Amino acid sequence: MPVNQLKLENKTWLENIREIRSFLKGGQIDKSHPIDQLSDAELEKDLNRISQVKRFYERWEADPNFKQEFLNNPHQAVRRYNMNIDAEEISLLQADAIAQKDATDTDTDHTPISVKRYREFYRGVKCDMSDIAGSSTDARFKAWRERQMARCSSQLSKSLYDEILHMTACFELSKGCSVGCWFCGISAPRLGDIFTYNHENAKLWREVLELLKNIHGPAAQAGFCYWATDPLDNPDYEKFCSDFYDLLGIFPQTTTAQALRDPARTRSLLKLSLSKGCIVNRFSILSLKMLDQLYQEFSPEELTFVRLVLQNPEAGIIKANSGRARERNQRKAEKNNQVLDDSLPGTNACVSGFLFNMVERSVKLISPCNADERWPNGYRIYDEGTFTTVDDLKILLEGMIEKHMPLTIRPNERLSFRRDLHYESLPDGFQLSTKFKTHKFRNDPYIKQLGEAIQKGDKTATEIASLFNICGIPSAYIFQSLNLMFKEGVLDDEPK
Repeated sequence: MPVNQLKLENKTWLENIREIRSFLKGGQIDKSHPIDQLSDAELEKDLNRISQVKRFYERWEADPNFKQEFLNNPHQAVRRYNMNIDAEEISLLQADAIAQKDATDTDTDHTPISVKRYREFYRGVKCDMSDIAGSSTDARFKAWRERQMARCSSQLSKSLYDEILHMTACFELSKGCSVGCWFCGISAPRLGDIFTYNHENAKLWREVLELLKNIHGPAAQAGFCYWATDPLDNPDYEKFCSDFYDLLGIFPQTTTAQALRDPARTRSLLKLSLSKGCIVNRFSILSLKMLDQLYQEFSPEELTFVRLVLQNPEAGIIKANSGRARERNQRKAEKNNQVLDDSLPGTNACVSGFLFNMVERSVKLISPCNADERWPNGYRIYDEGTFTTVDDLKILLEGMIEKHMPLTIRPNERLSFRRDLHYESLPDGFQLSTKFKTHKFRNDPYIKQLGEAIQKGDKTATEIASLFNICGIPSAYIFQSLNLMFKEGVLDDEPK
């Protein structure tokens, strides 16, 4: 659909509702979802109501003053905050908000129909990038990513684990970030150079995307164009995203803390993004003042397809204990003669794949982990290098895949369990546990002794198998068990 056919400004974007509905049906949406069964008139009404309910929940979560005002006098509160909510729904919204404490996906008997439609809508338009990321045509990369996910399942809390999509690639289109959030989980440096869209850079950019497409196939779509950067620092960001769409078939999702820096540009980006099938983008909200300004600048309808990441202090969102936030937490703990609280979420990294900086022409192979002294930014770096041409990069990426992504354990590599796992012997086997998950291996006649051999950490797979050959157990059986542990992510693969 051409960009100029999507009318998102000044509350006129629903004027051509049939085209919008047609776009949604052809985009990233569940065709069997109830919202797709609505008539045009019903959809128009619901989208308006959805945008108002969305704004209510955003304000409810972000602003304790609004919450208290609403509890005291809900009708007056919605009027004062310019919310167009039906009077009969206000008390139902109040009951639902109190019951849920936030806008969760769980409906109750008190949930009004507008809220149900709101939740149905966002479930319907959600594009599951995790499935796309898991579709790499390179079997080695696919298996490596699955092992990283298995590892994270016992290193991270379930709520945090469920949020991490393990995308295959991300691109920094500048060096550093101009925003400078104190809680930045990946310690973004101050903005330095920018990767501009000149002839040379545009050519390299498209070649890099083509290379990833050749490596991953459809999984190359599971990428985005920021990391320790704000995408809107780059004046050519939209051009890079358009190339991403042209070559890979998906317009990458945007997260920015600078939606208000140039509202006209932001509107254009939202229209461009939606026209190319990217349904949901994200704006980071750093203060209540910023939220107020955003609401003054953009109507509820304009922000229907924008998720607000409420980072303002009043919202009470727990920041990841990594990067600059971890440094601050450490200083606070030392000042109070305390130990750093390790119960906080330890990462906000979401890539198990390649991190590119196009300014430096560098690439790293990374994966999420709980931040610690070795990995303070909440992700492991398995390998890194620089390139000048796409041919250099091809050799570099293929070398990383070959070095770090075997399909099975290598016979001559020394084996040990991950350093974060607690080993415990059982009568018929052994178990490995963290505070989040326990892996049990039992009921095979040799499994207890196999666990003990790995726990010592001083032998290769071949040497371990030879210990059992003396007892008549074939090496194939031992390697089968070792590869099961390898697949479950309990064997140590941390970069040395």
